[in-house]
Amino acid sequence: MSDRNESQATGDYVPDKRLSQLYSEANDLDTHGLEELCPAYSELAATKSRYQDESLIGEGALKEVFRTYDLQFQRWIAMARLRAGRGPEFYDLFVREARLVASLSHPNIIKVYNIGVGKDGRPFFTMDLKSNTTLRDVVGRAARGELHQQLQIFCRVCDAMAYAHSQGVVHLDLKPDNIQVDDFGEVLVCDWGLGKLIEEAEFEQSGSESSPHIWGNMTLVGQIKGSLGYMAPEQVVSGEAKDQRTDIYALGCILHFILTGKPPFTGTREDVLEKTSQSKVISPRLNYPACYVPEGLDAVVMKATALESDARYASVSDLLQEIESYLAGFSTRAEKSGFFREAGLFVARNRVETSITVVSLFILGVIGAFSFQHINEQRERTAQLSEEMETLDTEYSSFVEETKVGQELLAGQLVMAAMNLRTLAIYEHPIRTIRQCERLMQAALQQDPDSAEAFDLQFGLRCLTLDYRAALNCPDSIHQLPHYVQSIHLAKAFSDFDFSDTKRPSVPQLVGFFQKARFIDKGRAHHLERVLAYDLAARTDKTGYASVIEAYLQYAHDDRDSISLAHAREDGGLTIQAEGDVVLAGQPGFNKCLLRFISFRSLQLEIKGRFELFDLNDLPVESVDLSRCRGVVLKKAVSLPRLQRLYVRKGQFEERELRAMIVSNESIEIVERTVD
Repeated sequence: MSDRNESQATGDYVPDKRLSQLYSEANDLDTHGLEELCPAYSELAATKSRYQDESLIGEGALKEVFRTYDLQFQRWIAMARLRAGRGPEFYDLFVREARLVASLSHPNIIKVYNIGVGKDGRPFFTMDLKSNTTLRDVVGRAARGELHQQLQIFCRVCDAMAYAHSQGVVHLDLKPDNIQVDDFGEVLVCDWGLGKLIEEAEFEQSGSESSPHIWGNMTLVGQIKGSLGYMAPEQVVSGEAKDQRTDIYALGCILHFILTGKPPFTGTREDVLEKTSQSKVISPRLNYPACYVPEGLDAVVMKATALESDARYASVSDLLQEIESYLAGFSTRAEKSGFFREAGLFVARNRVETSITVVSLFILGVIGAFSFQHINEQRERTAQLSEEMETLDTEYSSFVEETKVGQELLAGQLVMAAMNLRTLAIYEHPIRTIRQCERLMQAALQQDPDSAEAFDLQFGLRCLTLDYRAALNCPDSIHQLPHYVQSIHLAKAFSDFDFSDTKRPSVPQLVGFFQKARFIDKGRAHHLERVLAYDLAARTDKTGYASVIEAYLQYAHDDRDSISLAHAREDGGLTIQAEGDVVLAGQPGFNKCLLRFISFRSLQLEIKGRFELFDLNDLPVESVDLSRCRGVVLKKAVSLPRLQRLYVRKGQFEERELRAMIVSNESIEIVERTVD
């Protein structure tokens, strides 16, 4: 049986040896051979080198990383280059890694600047040059008591992975060595060589054989892929599907490392693989008693590293919420704490208030005991003691009243902080922002159970998540507030909506919601833009989402037929047609383009009314066609960082004006068209 047939029989991937032969034959025959063999690689082959002063700073099984100087941008960067000895069968794999990382835009994910082919014909890509300090180094040199700082780093890693998963990407090689931490607190998740789109990872089959030299930053094609001690069971079992819960398992292992300084499994390669396949994780609290692992975090590790993926956290956001709860002094859901545990945490969170109560009760108890002991001996002092008790009672009542006023003020400040947080952070981190606002709201209600401001905030948060069923359960006083009258009507119209970050409406449901909102709750486009931001962050399946954005734009323009969208997901194209004026910028002050909720590479605008090009600011679009627009306004410079091609109508603009007003990291080709 041939190698190819053997690989199909066992489920292992084996690089086709004929590929190298085809590569040599293609070069001998003509220049088109390599293009057909490696299309992604050949697309980059014409790029000229602009880098100098290279020095090796790291290497793995697949690539080498150099420190080099970028002549074009005049700065030091890192360059990853395919290792010598890796033939054409690895070219597209390498290029694909670079493009996968380049598609992710998050402050805690390494940034890719350029992809190209060097003079030696081997592909490379450039990225951020950071310090060589990793999370392993931070944990290794940390003193006792620095757990809080390390958990803050872990939260940033979780935030980055929650974003990657929302974009349909899994890492599959998370470990402390792949997390860079610099002296100024910047945290970057690096080395996405095993990263895949979730739908690809779910159907990928892993081999069962591995080579001892692959356990570095990269692994070889067709073998077990991952790093010893941080792989999930499904990564070492042939044919098992992998998804975001595979990364959650690795995050649980990283948390274990933070708490103990070791991964869950150690020993020989064979021992670790066997333990991993059965996920025999021992409680770090029991296995490392000298590390004093907190009970709440111990439970989080055990849940994240469960053998069955369904028993782990459903999302990285859920895992992140557990860590944030611990840092805020609350119990984690995983530990299933009892009454005394919750009481202890409450006392720890409210040390000052608890101390005042205990001291007051102690003083009153001492006074009562003293009076009872001497009442028969000192009857003549009864009146005097009664008077003193009345004075103490009056002072205590005054203290309680002052405390109540202080609690009401504190509740108001907590609500104000939550509202400011919601305004400033809802678009960057929607799910985390809503959760933090809910915690502040609950803290406000603990201080003042009758706080109208807190119930007002509660109603607004539930409307943002489209949990109208819960919103209608808010106190009746909220329903009478002028700014919520229309929202109450909308909530009643969709009283069956009870959605959350783990349960979202279908695309048709959401389209129907925006269409009906035009007749019930007009003029609330900015509120509904926040609803969109939250929905997109919480949604896992974004198929057909262009119809949702179309319905929202029709709501924002108050005309169902004035604007339409056509999204070709296969070729990454988006077409917008409109009869009148169009505004694509979102809430003032943020001015984020409303099209950011859709993934596309080329944009064709057919707008007959007025349209400001600045509304597209910061869109990662590669091609824009303005040739069929009649009233394009160029008032402010617009940044389109990936724009490579711009189509305009003959005589529509001066080329010099366009180049002055449009800023891109790429070289822009301006193409003039004749339009009927």
